[in-house]
Amino acid sequence: MRMQSIAEKPMTTDNQQARRVDPWGVVLVLAISALVGLLYVPLLHWLGHETFHTQQLLNGAMLVVLALAFCVQDVAGRLRFAPQISNEGIGLILLALLCLLLAARWLPLLLVSACFAFAGVVAFLFGKNGVRPFLPAMGAFFVFGILAGLVPALDWPLRSMAARYAGGFLAAFGVPVKIALVEGQPARLLLSVKDNVFVVATECNGFGLLTSSLIVATTLAFQYRLPWMEKLSLWALSIPIAIVCNFVRIVSICLIAPRTTLPYGFVHETLGLIFYFLGLGLIWRIARRHRPATTTRAEPPRLA
Repeated sequence: MRMQSIAEKPMTTDNQQARRVDPWGVVLVLAISALVGLLYVPLLHWLGHETFHTQQLLNGAMLVVLALAFCVQDVAGRLRFAPQISNEGIGLILLALLCLLLAARWLPLLLVSACFAFAGVVAFLFGKNGVRPFLPAMGAFFVFGILAGLVPALDWPLRSMAARYAGGFLAAFGVPVKIALVEGQPARLLLSVKDNVFVVATECNGFGLLTSSLIVATTLAFQYRLPWMEKLSLWALSIPIAIVCNFVRIVSICLIAPRTTLPYGFVHETLGLIFYFLGLGLIWRIARRHRPATTTRAEPPRLA
């Protein structure tokens, strides 16, 4: 009899009522979410325009979407979907509106405002406990937005840095190298290696790898709940990792392309993918190695 009472305990009316979803609450949450979302249409439109017109941002955008998908999967398996207006959600929405009013056209504060607004909607949908699991996606979105605004300013510095480091590396091994800037519309940066001339184009500036590296570092830093000092260290390490992988990629292209009969485009893209995943894999390895032990799920106790 005692075992029967335990088995029937989950079938109480309280639990059945807890599973009910208030239809008016759903309508109200959807209405508020839609109105708040309309405020960020210009920001999202600009991000979409920059992404589709800047090849180096495409992979970063996909990583942001992937981070969001993982967050949704994580929340769906642990939290109950219960749309309702909550004090936490209202507070986050108010913070978002305040940041939006103060931001004017200052991109970082606009992105912070969008993150607060998204967190408020998540609090409406999953409660206050649902906001924390979405921090990896919100962090990735913020970093992506910041870097999208830095594309014009960082193009030439990254290109010249990549050409200079690649040329210095090759020259250290006795390979004759010359770097030249050809004026024009647009100007071209040339890297001469022996009898071969390579154009260090915008696609060679490493901005795509830099963007992806910082997004992966941000996602993993929040996913593994690293302490703030370790978060900063991971972000700081991801920048030189991206720069080194990019100039080594250029060196490998300069050395391998003239010595193979394979099409140059195939060699260029293959080596690009190798060093792209090498850089991201190294960041993942560092983040995983330094994650706190509390982030790993404990095994259920075994019955003796």
